[in-house]
Amino acid sequence: MPISEYIKHIRAKIGKELLLLPGVTAVVINNRGEVLLQLRRDTDAWAPPSGGVEPGETVAECARREVLEETGIEVAPESILAVLSGDEYNMTYPNGDQMATVTTVFRCRPLTAGAPRVNDDESRAIRYFPVDALPENMLARHRMIISLALNRAEGAYFNPLDE
Repeated sequence: MPISEYIKHIRAKIGKELLLLPGVTAVVINNRGEVLLQLRRDTDAWAPPSGGVEPGETVAECARREVLEETGIEVAPESILAVLSGDEYNMTYPNGDQMATVTTVFRCRPLTAGAPRVNDDESRAIRYFPVDALPENMLARHRMIISLALNRAEGAYFNPLDE
């Protein structure tokens, strides 16, 4: 995965220490009720498109940019489904870099009618899945946020307050 110039600059100062970063995840549901997923190259698991917010960018702009960069699909964010944070979202990359995230999860609708495609080096595959045929190799939190998107939950989910 390419690292942004902003993160490179910070890492040059703090090394591999824990870095807290804002991120987004986009649950894209088309007019057939199918969910857009990417087979991630780093984890070899299916997941909604996601990524880090750049300086000066809003979280909604980030959601649009990340989906377009990863899938070639333009989207419109419709609602915030969840704000996820805490120890379960901390990770250490193979190079030793430590990261914690606060992730804003959006429900989005596609503006592009064409088929999605692998549009960068972060994915092995990109496709829409019927909600009753989601792939097995997904994280439980991704299944949870897809469920929130499909059920159009009132308000946003905040962990761990709702647990």
